[in-house]
Amino acid sequence: MIELKAHHFAVFLCGILSCSSVDAAVKTITASARNGGSTQGSAIASNLSVVTCTQATGGGEAGTFCSVQAPGWNGVLSVGESIGTNAPGNVVLNCIGSYAASGGGLSCAARIDDTTCSPEQTIFGSARNGSSFRGLAPVKSAAIIQCTQASGSVTGTTCGIQSPGYSGSLTPGQSVASNGPGTVSLSCGGQYSANGGGLSCSAQVSQVCP
Repeated sequence: MIELKAHHFAVFLCGILSCSSVDAAVKTITASARNGGSTQGSAIASNLSVVTCTQATGGGEAGTFCSVQAPGWNGVLSVGESIGTNAPGNVVLNCIGSYAASGGGLSCAARIDDTTCSPEQTIFGSARNGSSFRGLAPVKSAAIIQCTQASGSVTGTTCGIQSPGYSGSLTPGQSVASNGPGTVSLSCGGQYSANGGGLSCSAQVSQVCP
């Protein structure tokens, strides 16, 4: 009876304060790799969540990254990058990178946050010297995605968009609607000169936070 009353009080208090969920939480998971073995981190996200790679160290010149498996996502994140889950479920973290066989190792960490939702996000992409860099935006609901800038191509630059319910290219000023929670990814499309050329692009992601 005591636990039941405490739960009812928590629900009542959240009703007064307009809390989104009594189960809202921020969790941190860690992973490592050493001596040829690896230890992964995992946690259950009970609600739609933003997963952010917060730390990745120990790798060589190619860098260290967070490998994240989560509902709606299976890929690699750099430190500071975030993705959105499209359902509750298990989030698994591993470290990606190379390290010295003698005394070396990798460590990484990720934050799982179901309390965060950004109504407006601007993401950027670029391409230069044969390498491309994407922009990512986690979304918790359907979103409007507008290509705001794309330049550098000798034939016309586009915003390459991957999002829930849409995969395609937009020119500056064009917009598209995604149809649910998950991750919006931006990459620049076009051809550029190998001698000092490059592409840049940006997009605005707007959503109504639940």
